[in-house]
Amino acid sequence: MATVDLDETAKGILKATLASPKTAGELTRIFGLPGAVVVDYLGLLEQLGLLRVVLSYFGRDGRMVRYYQADLPIDMSDVASSEAAGR
Repeated sequence: MATVDLDETAKGILKATLASPKTAGELTRIFGLPGAVVVDYLGLLEQLGLLRVVLSYFGRDGRMVRYYQADLPIDMSDVASSEAAGR
């Protein structure tokens, strides 16, 4: 398996989408980042094969709504160990 070095935001997005699928808007609110930044992260993680769209539909306003979920298997041991070290 290839190793990918991700920053804390990318790891946070993966961790959030492991718990349950999230939209870009939800991730924007969770992390307090601009929407464009979150969309860039989602695109990168999707290209790396770490994230996938599990549901998409057109909302009432005509915009496409996509739910993203981490695509397992992902070794999240470094995330857990960095969180434990921060305590």
